[in-house]
Amino acid sequence: MSFLELQIPVQVAIITASIGAITLFLNTLLGKLNLTSLKQRRYIDTVSKERIEWLNKIRESFVEYTTLTSELTLLVTFYDLGEMTVEDRKGQKYFDNLLQLEGVKQKIYLLLNPKEVYAAKLYSLSNEVIKLLLKHVNTPIADNSDELNNLNANIKFIQQVILKAEWKRIVIEIEKGKKLESEEVSEIFQDIAKHIDKERNEKLFPKNS
Repeated sequence: MSFLELQIPVQVAIITASIGAITLFLNTLLGKLNLTSLKQRRYIDTVSKERIEWLNKIRESFVEYTTLTSELTLLVTFYDLGEMTVEDRKGQKYFDNLLQLEGVKQKIYLLLNPKEVYAAKLYSLSNEVIKLLLKHVNTPIADNSDELNNLNANIKFIQQVILKAEWKRIVIEIEKGKKLESEEVSEIFQDIAKHIDKERNEKLFPKNS
């Protein structure tokens, strides 16, 4: 017996039951999709919040690092550190700042991923700055002023790249709702670096240019 041969009340009952089953299926499916979307949204919100807080810590550390290097550069520029001791007011200030700079350098190292190219280069340049500043205790600043200024300029460049690239990374991950692959992150860094200072980026990272 075909469906059309059934009595109308029976046909209505079957149609009603079918509609109910379909509605239940769709509601269940939509519920699961909404739940998945909600979980994804919560994940994105949590991760993005944590990454923004992390980025702010890095920015604060960069500011602290730049402030200390500026003070140290001024001290070695205007005072003869060779005649100072740790008991001298200026000498004490210099060595205190140098110790603080080492602490900030280590904090930045812990905040960043040392395996990433720009982070690794930043750490390397920071080590060179501290070695040069220690050298200035017995060597006039004029002998190495260009080297120190160039190191500081390179460090500021990398700091800008990291801050801008990491912020762009956060925005894209929020838009996509997922973590970016390492290749995608590397591309963001390179694009930002070339936009800020293509020539300097080519000198510091010839393999990425």
